[in-house]
Amino acid sequence: MLKILLSNDDGFEAPGLKVLYETLRNFAELFVVAPEINNSGAGCSITTNSPMDVTEHSNGFLSVTGKPADCVYLGIHELSPWKPDLVISGINLGANMGEDLLYSGTVGAALEATGLTYPSIAISAAAFHQPGSKKYMEPNYTTSAKVVLDLLQNYKLENIDPSIVLNINTPNVEFSNDLEYKITTIGSWGSRNPPQIIEDNSGKKTYWTSHRDSYPENDEKSDIHALEKNMVSISPINPSFSIQEVINQSFNLEKK
Repeated sequence: MLKILLSNDDGFEAPGLKVLYETLRNFAELFVVAPEINNSGAGCSITTNSPMDVTEHSNGFLSVTGKPADCVYLGIHELSPWKPDLVISGINLGANMGEDLLYSGTVGAALEATGLTYPSIAISAAAFHQPGSKKYMEPNYTTSAKVVLDLLQNYKLENIDPSIVLNINTPNVEFSNDLEYKITTIGSWGSRNPPQIIEDNSGKKTYWTSHRDSYPENDEKSDIHALEKNMVSISPINPSFSIQEVINQSFNLEKK
């Protein structure tokens, strides 16, 4: 039976993680290591300035007082009773596409698996609007979970290159056999909004980061375009910091 290490960035109590676990539990042997609290936006950060505690909960999930990447690191090295065949991070509340991949703790956890040479998937359920927004709609976690199960059961994923992450984003629709899967490139959300400034009666200012009120049109190969068309976006990504062709074209070390 396939052995899968599950993690996320929304925390061990997140509904997306629970739906994914329930959907996969009869298909694979699962072990869950997730953050103690919500770590959305943690990216690939790790904990270096304090020790981490691990708690086992009544459902068998382990929580860690660290970041998503810490959970995968500890899960693989110390906590899991076996070495996983696959690491899956999610299901995230909201899509992880475009420039947001730089901040995503969901993707960060999957990239940690890649760094340890384990095949990995990051799975996110699109909402397009943040909780609290008048336009917010609860993501369809069931569709995301069924997409993962379908891919594992019916597609040749056993040879996922451990140097990449399959970053999967699912639209907010019901799962069906007509749901189209598309291999995509990384699109662009454009520039983020300036920080929101809130000033109290004493004149003290606090600052909130905000997302985007609008975004540019994306080409049909992109992850963002796929979700706009209610398709499942599958983007193979890796953490390479030196794409030589681009570097050679854009920068030369020449003396004045």
